[in-house]
Amino acid sequence: MSNFNLQTSSKDNHIPQLDGLRFFAIAMVMVAHWLQWRLYNPFLVSFPFTHGVILFFVLSGFLITKILLNHKIETREKSHSFFLKNFYIRRFLRIFPIYYGLLFFLFAIDYENTRDLSPWLFSYSVNIYQSIENVYIGCYNHFWSLSVEEQFYIFFPLVIIFIKQKHVLKAIVVMILFSLLFKVGLFFTTEKWMAISFFPFCCMNCLGVGALLAYVDLFHPVIFKKITEPLVGYSSIFILALLMLFIHLSGSVAGKALAEEFLFSVLSAFIIARASINGFKFLPKYILENKFIVYSGKISYGLYVYHMFAPALYYYFGPKIGLSVSNRFTEFVLCYFITFGVAHLSWIIIEKPINSLKSKFPYKK
Repeated sequence: MSNFNLQTSSKDNHIPQLDGLRFFAIAMVMVAHWLQWRLYNPFLVSFPFTHGVILFFVLSGFLITKILLNHKIETREKSHSFFLKNFYIRRFLRIFPIYYGLLFFLFAIDYENTRDLSPWLFSYSVNIYQSIENVYIGCYNHFWSLSVEEQFYIFFPLVIIFIKQKHVLKAIVVMILFSLLFKVGLFFTTEKWMAISFFPFCCMNCLGVGALLAYVDLFHPVIFKKITEPLVGYSSIFILALLMLFIHLSGSVAGKALAEEFLFSVLSAFIIARASINGFKFLPKYILENKFIVYSGKISYGLYVYHMFAPALYYYFGPKIGLSVSNRFTEFVLCYFITFGVAHLSWIIIEKPINSLKSKFPYKK
């Protein structure tokens, strides 16, 4: 998820419920990476906490497509060079600084397998490496999703900008269908599960669902309003959750790898649609708009980039300062706040000042 805090415009910078969703996405990923393998309850051990990445994908697809389609609607320019130049500069300013800063630092100190993986890490293609080799790569294992999103950011804007507006919907639907077919094909032809999950074409259906939601939002506002209404929205979320639970409990490997992931993408789209208008009320609203949760969502890109290194920091420095915790839940909380502290400093010192430069590169002349 290379740009979890991507926004559609300045007016969207303060949609607290979207930041709340970012928090829950990163929290799910952290549970999957730090805690799930240490649990004993069979249901929790098999629960798809890794789907937090899918929530990030759908959200990114939704927000980036809104940027692109808003430009397509509003501009009458025949040339898109100004928009595309600034679009990629703004992505560069948001994504690259802490990613490459971390890589250069770890390369310099020769941390674990950094130098061996450096060609793949520095080229945002580690997901390709894992798809080919089907290997776990330590603290960099989560960077596969950053690679997928970066690959998406490179080609998808060109598709949306340069095709005719009447073909946009077809392009999005084709992308979703092709991705699903490609994923199904790999599932039945290879035993490399990382290829089925990490190869870029296998992930485009999740990003495409977000793109489709953005298209409906902009071109079919009546339908978008309908799916954000409490009766339709909550009913759809409930039904999709039940279908996912049924597939999950069925024990079907194919169902979990294919149908369950896609259903979660659609479920995420309904949740994002409601959150994008700050539509959740009562307890969900209280939770999603909690100040700590909103701020955690705001710095979720840093949380994601750094989180796999937090246990190493804890196990290295803990004994040196006399900190020894045996409870796995307490360790989880400690690792979260270590990551939160690093991400907070990263936001204040690096990301926020660099992000302010984006005002010099507006989408419109």
